[in-house]
Amino acid sequence: MESQRVKVEEEDRISALPDAIIHHILSFLPSTKEAIQTGILSKPWQNQWAGVAVLIFDSTGMFPRSFHKFIENTLILHDCCKIKKFHIQYFYRRKEDQFTSKIRFATRKDVEDLNLSSLGQVYRLPKSLFNYPSLVKLKTHNCIIMPKGKVNWGCLTALNMETCRFNNLALEHILCGSPLLKSLELRYCDRIDKLVIASKSMKRLVLLDLTIMNIEVIEISCPNLEELSLQRMYIDDPKVFSQLIENVLFGCSLLESFELIHSCMFQQLVIASNSLKILVLGNLNDISHIEISCPKLEKLKLSGCLNIETAKLINLPTSICATSDFHYDRKHESSNEKHESLVKDILHQLQNAKELKIGRWFLEILSAIEVGGLFSLVLNSKCLTLNYPDLDKYHSGIACVLRNSPMLEKLVIKLPRYEQSYRYDDFLKLNAFGENYWKSNLIVFDCLVSHLRTIRIIRYPKRDHNRKFVLNFVKFLLKNARVLEKMVVELKDHETAVPFQVSQELLSFPRCSQYASIELLYSK
Repeated sequence: MESQRVKVEEEDRISALPDAIIHHILSFLPSTKEAIQTGILSKPWQNQWAGVAVLIFDSTGMFPRSFHKFIENTLILHDCCKIKKFHIQYFYRRKEDQFTSKIRFATRKDVEDLNLSSLGQVYRLPKSLFNYPSLVKLKTHNCIIMPKGKVNWGCLTALNMETCRFNNLALEHILCGSPLLKSLELRYCDRIDKLVIASKSMKRLVLLDLTIMNIEVIEISCPNLEELSLQRMYIDDPKVFSQLIENVLFGCSLLESFELIHSCMFQQLVIASNSLKILVLGNLNDISHIEISCPKLEKLKLSGCLNIETAKLINLPTSICATSDFHYDRKHESSNEKHESLVKDILHQLQNAKELKIGRWFLEILSAIEVGGLFSLVLNSKCLTLNYPDLDKYHSGIACVLRNSPMLEKLVIKLPRYEQSYRYDDFLKLNAFGENYWKSNLIVFDCLVSHLRTIRIIRYPKRDHNRKFVLNFVKFLLKNARVLEKMVVELKDHETAVPFQVSQELLSFPRCSQYASIELLYSK
């Protein structure tokens, strides 16, 4: 008897709490999954479960039949008159159409946020759902969305269609029947030969991985659009896509954020806008020339593979945060002289940026420039970030940037996610070179004398041989930074045994600034 009593307590230890506390706990649960994981639903839980207005069902790791019974048993216990959020990820089979009954249950409860994800066969949305005006948010995955008539989604503000099938007429009915739609996302949708998106209320548009072949018309007419993201847009006619971007920039006078990634097939890209605040360009292999003129731009990011030969950056404010973290395709033929000229030109145009972030390829080119002769350019950035630098190789490139940044106040070093492995001989060579380089008394940086106050190192290496390269550089900074106030080192959250060793290493180095403190943080 005693063992049975203990077993019951282990299965459901929360039921002993007062009903008011149980209800309070349930009100914060985001899904039924978390509720079920606490134990078997005893009577106190069943009574309070009826008031939960958020239902999320995830079939991951469960057999379809078991999951179906799980949903049925849960819905029987639910007696709330209104559901705010109903999400279901379900293995759908046409012969066992139990998906529709769940949708009917949700609509009877006046659901506002509906998420339908079919993991099996493609699911066709029922006709009744297109005449449901209470819907505010809708997300569908692996569904057929083909309304045969008018759509009545008068309250819908956000729509996300992923791996779905629809045609231009269906999209037109949806947009006409959703007068309050503010956010539209189309992801991984193919078989489209015509795309027309026209909405006066839309503020956010995301088009991801769309294959549009034999295009007849592609048009985005959204005068109040504020955010546009075009990623992996495959259009067989480059002139059509080029014209689309030109029309969007001209017709969307309120556009503040524009993201263009892996979507171009033309050689020249001109972006001129008086409203843009965020511009992200990445993996544009075909473009050879970029011209940007945005006087209100706050964030500029050039990343991924960009085989550009010239870049014209004009009318950029001094308060901009600029990221130049792109690289060349190894197959792309271009001389070192062109690369060096491009890097110098870009840094010259970004020399007044308040915050500057540069990547590994830039440091590689700067190292070559520094070896050939001193690179003279004043960078007025107050914050400098080195993205994934090879501290074992590009010492002269890092020194070049620091030497030309006299006003630098904050230095951030984002180390690579994956640590390199070296042969013993190579490691000894690289480490000796690094130690000798940073031990030189001829290295003097103005920023270390009067401005650099904060140093942040992200993803501190776990392996000893990789840590050596970082320690050589850190030792140099601590020894020469006269006004340094804080050095922050971020460790990975699973490295519980590392902090003491790291702290011992860092604290053993001499510090030029008596006010410099060292902090260790965990990051995921």
